[in-house]
Amino acid sequence: MGKRVTIKDIAAEAGVSTGTVHRALYGKKGVSSALQEKILDICVRREYQANTAAAALKRRSLRIVGAFPVPDGKGRFFYSNVWKGFRRCIQELRDYNIEEIEIAYSEEDPQAQSAELLSCFRRYDGAIDGLVTVGPFSDAGMQALQVYTERGVPVFLACDDRSECGRLACAQADHERTGRMVAELLTSQLRPGDTILLCGGDVLRPSHAQTVHGFEEYLRAHAPDIGLLTLYGYGNEADLRTRLQEALLHRSDIAGAFSVSARLSVLLANEAEALNKSNSIRIVASDLFEETVRNMERGIVKNIVYKAPEQQAYLATKLLGDYVLKGWKPASDIQYVESRLIFQSDLDVYKNR
Repeated sequence: MGKRVTIKDIAAEAGVSTGTVHRALYGKKGVSSALQEKILDICVRREYQANTAAAALKRRSLRIVGAFPVPDGKGRFFYSNVWKGFRRCIQELRDYNIEEIEIAYSEEDPQAQSAELLSCFRRYDGAIDGLVTVGPFSDAGMQALQVYTERGVPVFLACDDRSECGRLACAQADHERTGRMVAELLTSQLRPGDTILLCGGDVLRPSHAQTVHGFEEYLRAHAPDIGLLTLYGYGNEADLRTRLQEALLHRSDIAGAFSVSARLSVLLANEAEALNKSNSIRIVASDLFEETVRNMERGIVKNIVYKAPEQQAYLATKLLGDYVLKGWKPASDIQYVESRLIFQSDLDVYKNR
């Protein structure tokens, strides 16, 4: 085993004092951006790890809040994996002096996120060291997050970004790029005059709206001879089901379909199968879970776009941990997790993960 790299080794290579290295590592004043970057590059190259766990034991516990929709019912299609990512990262921080607070709220109630966050804030009288949650979908949620940020609580978002709330960073899929990627896949398999049915989800959710925008932009630029029928709807699945049935029954030109939402992917596949349309329509589903895997194995779904929700939440929590424990500011306020297309040929690879 090689000799353990010390702070003195880093200081010697950088040509500075150990105090300067310490200030650079913890984001303290007195170190220029260029010098800090140089020192951090040396630390990464030489695999130096500051003993932040030991330092954490000498101070009070840090109260970290994770707030996401409940991971059961309809939320299990996506948010069960979000919770896994958050908990996996918190588990990796088990050597630090951290008090973990979990808030699970109803995705169906637009006021639930706001109510739970404000309740938590009052319960601890604002003595919270960090919050990771999803971008709010309502004005009330936005206002609740601003209560945290105005008190100086660092807020990190996962999955959906709302920079107006004052968050420090968001970890998410590149939604517009994802929309363009799926549009390219489907249009390469269709003929001029065909139509794509797009389940656009909730127009108020940035992830849904941005995916739709990317999809539409690709079609306008590269496949103007392919038609597009976009059906919006998320909360009221009964209404969307009725409109899906009507479109699938009466539009013989529909040859491809895509849902921007995990749970609506199940609804789309179910309706296509019930109307005996699954063999004539190429369906691309969103995200990897039991139902989409089963639908792909049965040939109802031809591809899955995997947006890695677990990794999005993990990365957001890691950014928060680095900030509150080490003083490391995110290199960028938006950090993307790669979306991938899954085919029948590599489905087993993802299942085994």
